[in-house]
Amino acid sequence: MNQEIPHIRAYRDSDKDSCMEMFKTNVPKYFTPEEVDEYERFLTKLSNREATDNPPYYVMELEKTLIGCGGFGEKNGIDGTASITFVWGMIHRDYHKQRFGEQLLRFRLAEIPVHFPNKPIILDTTQFSHTFFEKYGFRTVKLTENGYGKGMHRYDMVLETLRL
Repeated sequence: MNQEIPHIRAYRDSDKDSCMEMFKTNVPKYFTPEEVDEYERFLTKLSNREATDNPPYYVMELEKTLIGCGGFGEKNGIDGTASITFVWGMIHRDYHKQRFGEQLLRFRLAEIPVHFPNKPIILDTTQFSHTFFEKYGFRTVKLTENGYGKGMHRYDMVLETLRL
């Protein structure tokens, strides 16, 4: 287990290649191959400083190596309520199971009220990650089998009681 403390900072245009490489290390278990292009479009849009709807997005560095990234933004929940959701969060496959995902989650949960006070927090994830989020107080409100593609079930979750 790595004992170094990672640093989390705002995404920069120069992070794009590292983020793309990180994303690809998580395909096909956590993301589908079809999502690679979607993620690249998302990162390209972040570079557009004129876009007012760009969500806050961050990277996690460990010894000048990007090992994680993720953000959050506004989205209507299943019931139509204006909510905040996580955006393209991941940890490089080589750094899984070392608590970096927990650190990135805690950081985003602390930042959300700064940008979007008093809004419910929701997310959607797969069968491979939903138990991770349950440990922090998220509850599944809807399960869609093959919701992301064959064999990739979608879990829509809502934060009920934050457990840090």
